[in-house]
Amino acid sequence: RAGNPPPRIYETASGMLNAIGLQNVAVEAFIRDKLPFLRGLKGPKILVNLAGESVAEYVELARRLDGVPGIDGFAANSSCPNCDHGGMEFGVDPALTREVVRKVRRVTTRFLMPKLSPNVTDVTAIAKAAADGGADALSLVNTLVGIAVDAKRRTPRISTVKGGLSGPAIKPVALRTVWQVHRA
Repeated sequence: RAGNPPPRIYETASGMLNAIGLQNVAVEAFIRDKLPFLRGLKGPKILVNLAGESVAEYVELARRLDGVPGIDGFAANSSCPNCDHGGMEFGVDPALTREVVRKVRRVTTRFLMPKLSPNVTDVTAIAKAAADGGADALSLVNTLVGIAVDAKRRTPRISTVKGGLSGPAIKPVALRTVWQVHRA
């Protein structure tokens, strides 16, 4: 994926708005060029971010990476708010979330943590679907959808208009999400 065109990052008063667009080098280049460096790091676990434009792509990535040494698990990203395809569409529907997790789980025994979105009506339904699909853990809060505007020019600050807000501004939302899912 080439990712989104620049500008794709804008600093806000209490965080950052980004629209990177899941830019990456693809699986073969990751294994060949990026993973050797990551394996050399002592201490951190290596979780590979899986993102696809179809359930089959999530499964194929997990299948391809499952036997590769040095990978501790997967973060199934079904919550990226700044992609036209392979972003949030899988993470806003409990049935699709369950299907992605269940089918990825079938091809790997490695740690599996779906990355969920706070940009849904009922995060507890999505979390339950991910758990029912076989998730080992949940990453409950990806970024919040936001927009930054240059008031003088009346134009968006990033090329895609909307992007994902992260940083201190979203902590209260993250805490609320953890509380809701824990209670459910």
